[in-house]
Amino acid sequence: MKRVFAALGWFSLFLTLLFSSAGLARAEEVFTAYRSVIDVAKSGVLSVTETITANVEGNRIKRGIYRDFPLTFTDASGRLVKVDFKLISVERDGAEEPYRTESISGGIRIYTGDKDVFLADGEHTFQFTYETARQIRFFPDHDELYWNVTGNQWAFPIEEASATVALPAGVKAEALDVFTGGQGATDKNARALEDGDRLVFTTTRRLEANEGLTIAVKMPKGSIDPPSVSQERVWWFYDHLPPILAITGFVVAALYYSRMWLKVGRDPARGVIVPRWDAPDGISPALVNYIDNKGFSGQGWTALSAAALNLAVEGYVVLKDFKNSLVITRTEKPKPRSLPTGEATVLAVVQRNGGELTIDKDNGPAVQKAGADFRNAMEKEHRNKYYHANTVYVVGGIALSVLFLLAIFIFGLLDGATVALVLVPVFASVVISVFALAIGKAFNKRGSLFARIGLLIVAALLSFLSSRPR
Repeated sequence: MKRVFAALGWFSLFLTLLFSSAGLARAEEVFTAYRSVIDVAKSGVLSVTETITANVEGNRIKRGIYRDFPLTFTDASGRLVKVDFKLISVERDGAEEPYRTESISGGIRIYTGDKDVFLADGEHTFQFTYETARQIRFFPDHDELYWNVTGNQWAFPIEEASATVALPAGVKAEALDVFTGGQGATDKNARALEDGDRLVFTTTRRLEANEGLTIAVKMPKGSIDPPSVSQERVWWFYDHLPPILAITGFVVAALYYSRMWLKVGRDPARGVIVPRWDAPDGISPALVNYIDNKGFSGQGWTALSAAALNLAVEGYVVLKDFKNSLVITRTEKPKPRSLPTGEATVLAVVQRNGGELTIDKDNGPAVQKAGADFRNAMEKEHRNKYYHANTVYVVGGIALSVLFLLAIFIFGLLDGATVALVLVPVFASVVISVFALAIGKAFNKRGSLFARIGLLIVAALLSFLSSRPR
């Protein structure tokens, strides 16, 4: 009897281990089957239905799976061209499934599932149906379908992968070939055979993560309709759309700015230049500063000082310098009927402050108010009178550039790396433009010697850093 109980104990332990190992096997997230049905039309359009059976354990597969599809293809001449892709439907377990897409490097990613819905553990069947074109290679003596059935980006093993190919009516394959493994691998762990009017490819071993199945079908020349000359031109334009848009945008912007410069940007003829030692009639010292700088230099304080000094010369105020402060005091000389705008404003500010304005740190609010009143009065009277910034024309050019840049992003099918290649030069051009303006301003005849030397050092440093070997 003891032997019977011992045998039953060992048998129970064996069953426990057996079911435990089976449970562990089921717990692995894996694609148990990957089946693809490919119908090749005489026009070269491929209609594809991919059925993926996945074992879901809530580990990496929670709401669904995603399928990466490349949107580029290497043709018979070795050129990288863009392919057509149209997603028809996405299903899970026989019913329509929510999905979303996003651009990835060189292709498109299709996400299945709803963010608020988690999949139950166990097997689920996902189905992708789509159409794609420009996938046929046209060689001088034959046509070829070279097709990556599964892709090589799956993070899960594939227990069995298969592809069933239907060629156009009357077309017989001249040769079949298969490749398995990672990207670029030439292993042949699969078999290919003809089953009536269909070609069947099946793997003979499990595909690990990042491994895939690729098939090749050689067909007689003329099996697939080659593109017409006009279609080739359209495809060439489509393949080169980003650089075409970029060059077109550059030419249009250059023509626009050239036209606007001829219209409003050119300075009038200088005529005969005669040196003068005083300002033209009706131009006050403050206004000379405003005109010469196309605005105020030193935030307007230089022009205000010139106005105060001219008032002192005319006897309307007295200036007293006490080292750390400047006092502007009103005299008894009557105010004339007409004074230049800047000087009239300074005189009004002095009178508003009881006939004396002290410019120092302790009187900051009053001084700031005086400066703001002076600048506002000058700007109100003289803005757009002596020079024009032509802001509208500049904004028009910027709008054109932005429009073409958006067109490149929208119609150019750019991936993340290419977007960076486009944005980096744009950003660099903006930085260089701002830097160039700063250098130009610093090298203006009123720029200090230290400012000029400092910018020269910065420019030399940037040049050194940009030219360092990488």
